[in-house]
Amino acid sequence: MHPHILVVHRSRGPIAPYLERIDHTAYIVTYVCAAQVLHSIPRHAAAEVVVFDGTEPVDDAVRRLAARHGVPERIVAISETDLLTAAQLRSEFGIAGDPPEHALPFRDKLVMYERAAAAGVAVPVFADATDSVAISAFARQYGFPVLVKPRLGAASRDIVTLSSAADLADLPNLLEEPFLVQRFCPDETGSVDGVWTGTELGPWRGARYFHNCLDFATGDTIWGAVDIDDRALNEQLASFANSVLTALSAGVPTVFHLELFLGPAGAPRPQLLEIAGRIPGAEATHLWREVHGHDLVGTALDIQMGRTPDARPLRESRVAGQLLVRPPVPPPCVVTATRFEVAPAHAPYHHAIPAVGQAITEAAGYVGIGASFRFRAGTSQAVDEAIRHTLSGFRMDCAAADSARVVVPQSS
Repeated sequence: MHPHILVVHRSRGPIAPYLERIDHTAYIVTYVCAAQVLHSIPRHAAAEVVVFDGTEPVDDAVRRLAARHGVPERIVAISETDLLTAAQLRSEFGIAGDPPEHALPFRDKLVMYERAAAAGVAVPVFADATDSVAISAFARQYGFPVLVKPRLGAASRDIVTLSSAADLADLPNLLEEPFLVQRFCPDETGSVDGVWTGTELGPWRGARYFHNCLDFATGDTIWGAVDIDDRALNEQLASFANSVLTALSAGVPTVFHLELFLGPAGAPRPQLLEIAGRIPGAEATHLWREVHGHDLVGTALDIQMGRTPDARPLRESRVAGQLLVRPPVPPPCVVTATRFEVAPAHAPYHHAIPAVGQAITEAAGYVGIGASFRFRAGTSQAVDEAIRHTLSGFRMDCAAADSARVVVPQSS
């Protein structure tokens, strides 16, 4: 019998190159996937596909597949929310790959911050949010505003900003899951995405956010990112990323998405916002494939299959950027009209705008949430200008889903 490879795919992100990276003839390949990404699974080549929704635990499904097809040689998971589960299952079955103690600091933000701070990495002041008394004491000591966020959260889920003592009444249920409290940092935010070999950075890129992800998750309709072409700042970002990854992943390769506070304008002072051992979301992996010539998703698969990642630096390439625009009314909603008029000199090289009559149902995350645009140019300034022109020339009107005919597009 061929060895068994088990893949957990429950992310709405880009299609993974499974047939390119996993030989479906040399292995028995099984999948646990979400219904919404079933179209991206090579079902014709799979031994079995178990379909779950996006939130159900996958542990028992993995165990049942192991009972039917043999203990997997590898468990592969791309979604951030499945990385720790995959590591725990590897430990349970005695399978090679990242153990739970490696995956945990990339998922549990309290562990992440404690290990990073112990290694001398700059992190905004934080503490475990065991109850409202602990949060109140933290705010009295460090001042408002403060952030309260799930330790195992992702995509800015359930993060609450407390601006005064009166806001303590709006705290989430701290008994449902572990939370932490952190001093609010007003600095501009950005990211570093790339490949860590275990000892050094491989290919990587730094980006500056256009608006910020927390505002985007809590009501803002616009978010974007632009690659940084400032050589001095990029040197600082590379040094900072090295420090973070050395603290959390010494000797263990990973694809990573590092979010950070860049510091005050004109005086860069990187601080850790958070880091995940996964590919970046939104349009970033498309931009890496199309502009930078590197497949981060494929590299993530290679690492989880036990292969040495390609550590060659990115080729000298154009600057990339992305823009996401949510509907002006909360989903579920239906697109009633769109306008997109941008001069060719400032137009994105790719855009995806929902058609009139199409339903927008996703209310969280960075995929399928509205309109998306991808840019490339010679400089960061040129990409930034293109984003601003696109925003001026784009409009998307929507109505609540119950007040118009809903047309839900079918996945191909």
